[in-house]
Amino acid sequence: TELQYPIHLALAYLFLAGYLARTVFLAVRLPGAVGVIASGFVFSNFIQTDILEGRDHLQALAFFLVLLTAGFEISIEDLRPYILVFALLPATLELIGIAAYA
Repeated sequence: TELQYPIHLALAYLFLAGYLARTVFLAVRLPGAVGVIASGFVFSNFIQTDILEGRDHLQALAFFLVLLTAGFEISIEDLRPYILVFALLPATLELIGIAAYA
């Protein structure tokens, strides 16, 4: 028989293991992301099917958190005019290309 426990408890264990693995890897001067990936690999053998069904939502949340973290690291001084040009130029050229072939 399969061991059943609440999903929020399983997610808490998963996040706690990822955090602890990250802390250990950083303590030995290794990238913390490797520890998080390793703990996810270990937990993949023990995780319930309910969590696997919600994997898409967890991936979207993780992607959002990465974007949020990157956004917090940007300061106003980093947004120089040439950076804005490099950001707007590809989008502008793509819009022109779509308008030309539409």
